[in-house]
Amino acid sequence: MSFSKLFSSLAAKAKDSSRVVGIDIGSSSMKVVEIENRDDVLTLTTYGELQLGPYAGKEVGQSVVLDAKQEQQALVDILRESAVKAKGGVFAMPLSSSFVTTIQLEAGQAEDLTSRVRVEARKYIPVPINEVTLDWAEVTSHDSKKKSIHDVLIAAIQNDALNRFKVLMQFANLNEPPTEIECFSAIRSAFRVEEKNIVVIDIGAVSTKLYIAKGGLLQRMHRVRAGGALATKKIAEALQLSFEEAEWRKREIKIDDPVYRDMRKAHQAVYERSLLEFRQVISEYEEKSGEPVDAIFIAGNGALFPSMKQYIADSLQREIQYVNPFTKVAYPAFMEDMMGELGPTFHVALGAALRVFE
Repeated sequence: MSFSKLFSSLAAKAKDSSRVVGIDIGSSSMKVVEIENRDDVLTLTTYGELQLGPYAGKEVGQSVVLDAKQEQQALVDILRESAVKAKGGVFAMPLSSSFVTTIQLEAGQAEDLTSRVRVEARKYIPVPINEVTLDWAEVTSHDSKKKSIHDVLIAAIQNDALNRFKVLMQFANLNEPPTEIECFSAIRSAFRVEEKNIVVIDIGAVSTKLYIAKGGLLQRMHRVRAGGALATKKIAEALQLSFEEAEWRKREIKIDDPVYRDMRKAHQAVYERSLLEFRQVISEYEEKSGEPVDAIFIAGNGALFPSMKQYIADSLQREIQYVNPFTKVAYPAFMEDMMGELGPTFHVALGAALRVFE
């Protein structure tokens, strides 16, 4: 079953689907990726990133909550500076405005689950059910003689957030785009048909998320309050720097820098407990499903810190690779190295844009 309201690309395609922009508004930055269908070849046309801190009078890299006017101005700025020409797009809704979980239902083999899901959803969604747009999909089912146990993925987006982003798109002169939660964009950017079960670890500014997907469909999600902004704060304290100075040093640091070891220690300490939790979640999934995870991808700005990839691999005792969603689109050959570097940070924006062309 596909998500017909929130996540089905067939339900609400952009009006001009030959050129589409994917939009990812995070807590510290905004990213856009525009792709175009040129003779059945998906081609990268432009991309851009904008730091949101200065729009709220904060420093680069800080997590901020923009008011409507600040958010509108930031979107207009990034679309203009990136020379986006698309009039339609896909918006990746942040997890902070949404709710995603997996529940189990026991039902008769021929029973319609729709009404049951809405009743059960009330127990898990922390706001009144009439204040969200709800969708669901059955992930797996296990039959017994009389009953079936159904694992059901529930997703909901706050109606206030949907209305806010609808106004935002209209302000930017974009056709009202379909909307999906960022986890689905992230999975789409990483999924490859040759890998049945994958894990995506997305290290954002405020939180780090783990997604487990089977055949491209989310099975499990685990989120922890540890991200790049906290890492920058710890580095600033360790090196006695301002937040902005620490943010720039974090982005530009090389392993031969005299302060690298102190910076690495502060950076890794932020994620130590989270990675232990992730390791347990992955092991529990494999044990319950009886299937191994085929690949683990890391993404987000925090994943690019030197030696972070190896640190995650050592913590999980697994092989790790960076997400590179740009392998799914065409671009000039001279951009090959650049696309590999940008892939882990533009994965949500590109994954959102790819939805229209599924």
